[in-house]
Amino acid sequence: MIAALTQVVAFRNQILRGLPRENHQRLFSNLKLVNLAAHQVLYHPEDNIRAIYFINHGMASLLSITAEGDSIEVGNVGKEGLVGVPVILRQVKTPYQIVMRVPGNAWMISAEIFKQESEKQGELKDRLLAYTHALATYMSQLGVCNHFHTLDKRLCRWLLTASYQVQSETLQLTHEALSHVLGTGRTGVTMAANRLQKSGLIRYNRGQISILDRAGMLTISCACYQICKEIFEHLL
Repeated sequence: MIAALTQVVAFRNQILRGLPRENHQRLFSNLKLVNLAAHQVLYHPEDNIRAIYFINHGMASLLSITAEGDSIEVGNVGKEGLVGVPVILRQVKTPYQIVMRVPGNAWMISAEIFKQESEKQGELKDRLLAYTHALATYMSQLGVCNHFHTLDKRLCRWLLTASYQVQSETLQLTHEALSHVLGTGRTGVTMAANRLQKSGLIRYNRGQISILDRAGMLTISCACYQICKEIFEHLL
């Protein structure tokens, strides 16, 4: 359940951070900081987008769902971006299921106010368009990764990405959650995680995964991790 936070939290979101408040008073005055729990569904496919979430901490997965109910992650959002990109493109529905994979918080604003503010010429619009382009490029790279690379490489890529997003070597994750984002069964994820653990790269215990050897993980991971990381660093 979304609950408003009472404490003052700094803007970690890279779209909002450094944005001149005097030029965007209506935007900032309508932001509300909310907690987002692990596995919380922000939107189901074809839901109307009623609120925008500027992720401040944590990571949300964009999942493509088959008619049979299988899923695979086609993108994710951390502190570099927002949930609700279709609104920037004047669309009202989301094509994906969007789930918080790593818990955290976000600055939330109504889609209507966001739409009005995002259409004004200025730095906010420039940042939103740059992010939209970066996300599209990122999703294209994930399509390549999901098709051509082995499960072990993709698991390393995903764990490194999540660790980078939340700036932590320890992640609260179940094998079931990883199976949803990697588009494979739990058994496959368990076998891949066991291989990484036996190699001394990670430690897994009761829904918690810790990266022990980042350099080793980078060696095992496909090049997609570095490519995806650089997409946002360069374009934003």
